[in-house]
Amino acid sequence: MDAPRLLVLIFLLLILFSSPDTRTVSPSQQRELGHLVARERHALSLLDNARYGDLNAAENRWINVTGLRQEDGYAWDLLPKVQERARQQARTVFAASHWSHQQEQVLIDDAGTEAINGSLAEPTLDPKIPIYRNVTGIVHGRWVRSNVANGTKAPSLNLTALVPRVTYTTAKYARNILGIEGDLRIRLDEKRSESVGYRNTTVREISGDITLQDESSTGDGWDMTLHGVHYPQEGAIVLTTTGQRFAGIFALPHFSLSERAFASTRKLLNYTLNEAIKIQESASEISTFSPWSSSPQSPSDLLFSTPHCEYIVYLQQHPLDVRSSDIESIETEMRYPTGRWNLPSPRLKMSALVFSPDCGFVLESKGPPDYAPQHGYHLQGPKIEAYILSGRRAILAFAVTICAEVSLLLRQMREASTPSTRSRISFYTVGMMAMGDGFVCMSFLVISILLDAAFLPLTATAFLAFLCVSFFGMKFLMDIWTVQEPEREERRRQRERRHAAVNTTSRPLVPAPSAVLTPAGADTLPLPVTAPRSTSSHVPSGVNPQTQGLIAEAPVPTNPTTTLPNVQATPANAARREMSGIYTRFYLLLVVILFLTLYSSTWPPLLRTVYVRLLSMGYLSFWTPQILRNIIRNCRKALQWRFVVGQSVLRILPFFYIYLCTDNVLLAETSSHWVIALFGWVWIQVWILVSQELFGPRFFVPKACSNWIPAAYDYHPTLREEDEESGLSIPIGFTQATASSQDPAVASASSSNGVGTGEKAYRQKGKKTFDCAICMQTLEVPVVPRGAEGGSIPATTAGIGAGVKDLVFGRRAYMVTP
Repeated sequence: MDAPRLLVLIFLLLILFSSPDTRTVSPSQQRELGHLVARERHALSLLDNARYGDLNAAENRWINVTGLRQEDGYAWDLLPKVQERARQQARTVFAASHWSHQQEQVLIDDAGTEAINGSLAEPTLDPKIPIYRNVTGIVHGRWVRSNVANGTKAPSLNLTALVPRVTYTTAKYARNILGIEGDLRIRLDEKRSESVGYRNTTVREISGDITLQDESSTGDGWDMTLHGVHYPQEGAIVLTTTGQRFAGIFALPHFSLSERAFASTRKLLNYTLNEAIKIQESASEISTFSPWSSSPQSPSDLLFSTPHCEYIVYLQQHPLDVRSSDIESIETEMRYPTGRWNLPSPRLKMSALVFSPDCGFVLESKGPPDYAPQHGYHLQGPKIEAYILSGRRAILAFAVTICAEVSLLLRQMREASTPSTRSRISFYTVGMMAMGDGFVCMSFLVISILLDAAFLPLTATAFLAFLCVSFFGMKFLMDIWTVQEPEREERRRQRERRHAAVNTTSRPLVPAPSAVLTPAGADTLPLPVTAPRSTSSHVPSGVNPQTQGLIAEAPVPTNPTTTLPNVQATPANAARREMSGIYTRFYLLLVVILFLTLYSSTWPPLLRTVYVRLLSMGYLSFWTPQILRNIIRNCRKALQWRFVVGQSVLRILPFFYIYLCTDNVLLAETSSHWVIALFGWVWIQVWILVSQELFGPRFFVPKACSNWIPAAYDYHPTLREEDEESGLSIPIGFTQATASSQDPAVASASSSNGVGTGEKAYRQKGKKTFDCAICMQTLEVPVVPRGAEGGSIPATTAGIGAGVKDLVFGRRAYMVTP
């Protein structure tokens, strides 16, 4: 590394490691923390003395905590309606569960009703409802606006009166849902949670990361963290946000659906909240500033706050289609796997009801009985253990795919071991494949930092992708670039000559003839004999006109005794310098695409979808540069068909998984139409390559565009009978042997086989036998009869079939060298 670059790198590292820790609590934040703890202690004391029904707007009963006072203006008149809607959802879930055992179904219905309308009395039934006791997992689905809030006007809040110590930077509310339908995703976590028992019931702490998205949201939607309680015996969950304008966690028992749930929740929170406040009082980092914050990733909200909607969420787990006796063994095997055989883990299914008391709207999950199942089935998703296992399997399958890609690439590199073969391969085709592998490598490394559970498989797969890019892909690119260097140099000289011819005022020098493109590279092969010849009267005797341009460009020494300098740079140094620039541009473009993709996560859904699809379509266009190179070079057989078909299948497989599998690890929305479009685009490119192999690289290029394509030598020309007599296109060294029309054996064979008159005449007049001066073999080649226009063939059906076969495929049986 150069000394200036090394100094800059060391300077940046010193700045990075010597920067102060911004997570340390400052004196002003310490004072703010003191006020926050005082308010929390006051709210906790009120909770300890609270009773069920203290919060009732209809009876003018309020609680003296932030957000639950009458003067705060929240829409608490909707709370009884929301609670009744949550009870109705629970009753519908238990009544509609398709459980095959009738007696157990009766117990489930009775237990569900008792849980919904629970009192302080001891529960009379204790059935094991077939639901998960630990709901750590991810569920997602669609939401719609509920009819509960119809006719309710959004509250108008006085933010200054609510929190006089906080100055908001804007009056626009974040997390405000304005659409009528959208996506809802919830990640539940109760791995490290406290639980208490109360009157033969259990209640447990739980937290959830919720993402709400509608047409007006940006990125993936509004993200927030909610805290609450889980009643594992009934499958009910109540979550709430907590902030400066809403003491949600301290008022959580008042949102319960029954008196028994209120008492058990208050008992749990009296213990857990007290312990959390003790930790807050000794906080030395901002991360422990507010453990119930709905924006844990933005602790700076204490100083730079923006108003946002608060949420209360009711979740009800649906009974599973598994025996209740099997649920416990399934959960135990998933959390502590022993490798023994077990039943497959069912998916989590939940109904959701979302209520915002300060923004005044109510949302609910979309599904039966209000909507048909094909339009939505509430919230579904895997448990976290099944999700991690599915992710590991997907990563392993992707690693196998990369290994197969490396194997195909190695075979192709061994096949393309000669300069002639490498000159046919498109540099950009291989470069686009390497770019895709590099993007996978860097993406997996970024994801492995965020997911500890999949760190090992992600890093292993990233390493395989790195090998595919650095050791094989870039090596192949270097070989192709080195072989094609004369071609680029020739184009550069042609541009310089054209530029000099335009700008010069003296008598122009006679330019060298244009280079003829062959599959082996740029060459000054003679043009076909049918091409017009240019004469040059000022070329000195004994000088080859093809090298005149090079001689004219050579510098002339002023001192006769000096020696001409070497006008060409060392090939090794030039190639090394050029490859250094290629490496720099390659990795710079890769980093730009990666950061642009990460930044696209903050874009609106429509714009992000357009970007992802354009990026996917561009990546799967890797055969397009090869098609163009075949046209420009007029060459075929650049790549093995095994390589073409294998790479096409392997590189489109991840898109099939993402867009067709509903349980994909990316939780991406499926789209069968888009994956069919991607497959069709790759299929079209492959078939264009096949047609170029069969009918010629330029068979589909219109004649109007032929002037845009450089002249190229045709190794398989159509031979004409009149050209044979005039000596125009019959190559030197080919001597006519015995015409097939004069061979009695051929004639008798045609007659005995019953060949039609048109086909017989075509075979008799359309083929001739030549002796090759190179391989010393006798070749029978098709020749267009005299007088045929444009290579026409007999009009009979048999004659047409034979003519097409000879003129199209028969030309591949011989090659005419210059």
